[in-house]
This record gives sequence, structure tokens and C-alpha cells, in this order.
Amino acid sequence: MKQAAKRMIAISLLLLPGIYLEAKSYVMGGAGLQFDLGALGSTISTDGLDSSNSYATTDSTGTQNGVLPRLAVIPENRLLTLQHSSNGLISAKTNGGMTGLTLSFGYEQDFGKTFFWRVNAHYTRKITGGDTEAKFAGQSFYHMVWDYNAIQIPVNVGFKLSVSEDAAIYIGAGIHYFKGGWSLAGNNRLNDVHEALVSAGITDTTVLGLVSDGTDPSAVWENTKFNVSGVAPNWLIGAQARISDKGHLYMEMETLFSFKYGIAHPSSLGGIQGLAPSVAYPQVLGGTQYRFGYKHEI
Repeated sequence: MKQAAKRMIAISLLLLPGIYLEAKSYVMGGAGLQFDLGALGSTISTDGLDSSNSYATTDSTGTQNGVLPRLAVIPENRLLTLQHSSNGLISAKTNGGMTGLTLSFGYEQDFGKTFFWRVNAHYTRKITGGDTEAKFAGQSFYHMVWDYNAIQIPVNVGFKLSVSEDAAIYIGAGIHYFKGGWSLAGNNRLNDVHEALVSAGITDTTVLGLVSDGTDPSAVWENTKFNVSGVAPNWLIGAQARISDKGHLYMEMETLFSFKYGIAHPSSLGGIQGLAPSVAYPQVLGGTQYRFGYKHEI
């Protein structure tokens, strides 16, 4: 028994230096895209966001028959409908949900024959989308600009499989720290348009119905910001190919499950009365990032 143990120790001492020498370390950097930031695409495009107050409404017979919620955020499809239903009196500029640019830097080290661990830092910021404006007779009455930023620091462990001498695929999972949020700034004066149309004697119930549910009072110079932080799981899959003695190009997809409820404080009277002095809303900082980059062996 003792002899067997001695042989195992001797073999381990012989193998460990080889394993250590085969282990490769990399510094890495890359850039990519993340779509539908904050999972707000449907809110911006089709759903809007209900206000906490309401307005009186009538049924198809013309009898007042209850109330409906006002809109703190007007969906873009509503504004486009108004543009095409008002003979050009109302115009709209739409951009849909937000897309972000992600920058990534990190360190990776192989261990054993097929395993690796890595730590990265990702920074994501909106670059397109999330900007909606509508004008009445050439004057802006609705303009909302969304913004988003997030920092994520994932630590992953996974395995790497060589498909040729110079190429490999890999998959990993881990946990990450996240911090960030989104903001909404601008004006919602749809109720002012409704009052102007009523004062001008407009009786088209279709058009009046489409402008009857803006915040009251109007939200002017609103600037609501959410910011959260926490820890959540993540996973990734990717491939790398050698382009020089020490250099590798890689492409990968990483999904981060960053989620937490955030609290923000509306700054306009319309925002405060239409939502609340302190508003809770889910902050989805996670999503899937698609990246290309470069790894350099050190």
C-alpha cells in the first residue's frame, strides 16, 4: 500500500509540471451588441406605460360608462396612427427599442487539458433607439428619450474543445456582479393637444379618442432614473481561432440574467401625480451580448 502511494506521488510530481507548462493564459478585449436593452422594446413600441390616474370614457352608445387609465408613456404605434389619422396635423418620429454597444476586457487561463476559467468586465451603453417625438402643427408635444448603461463583471468556469490545431469551441457558466439601469427624460403634453382640439371645435371622435389619455397635469421636463446592483448567473458559448503565434480571434454569445426591482423618483408634476413620488419598476440589465474580439497569450 505504501509502495503504491509512493508511486502515485512520484507520478503526480512528474505530471504536474507538464500540466502547468501546458496551461495558457490570455488577456482579451472585444466589442459587440446587445439588443432590446432593459427589455423595454414592447413598452416603447406597442404597449406604452399606464399612469396611475384615469379619465372618463363613453361606450359606443355615447353614454359615459367608466374610466380608463392615462398613459405616462405613449407607444410609438399610437403616435404613428395619429400621424396617419390627422391629415398631417400630427407628425411622429420613431426609433423603436434600444440597442447597445458592449465593450469587454478580461483575463482567461486554461487548466487541465480542456478546462478554463476567466473574469471579464463588460460595459454597455445605448447607441440607437429609444427616442420618440411627436409634433402638433409643427410644435413638439411629446418627446421621450430613453437611456441605458450597465456594468457586468462575470466569473466563468468552462471547458474548451479543440476542433483543429488552431481552433477551439468553448462553453462556460458562472455568476456576475451587475450595476446600472435606465432612464427616461422628456415631455408628455398629449393632454394639452386634446384640450386644444376640443377648444378648436374638433368633433372627430376617433382623433379625440387617440389624444384623450395623456398625463394630467402634463409631464414637462421629466427625468426619471433607475439604478440597481446585484449578483446573478450567466453562461456563454464561443469559438476562437489562432491568427498568429500568440494571437487568437474569438466570437461569443453570453447571456446574463441580471434582474432587480429599482426605485426612481419622477421630477415633473405630471410624473409624480401620474405615477408616484417613488416608482418601483423591474430593471432588466441582463440579456444576450454578441461579441467579437482578440485574445493574446501571455
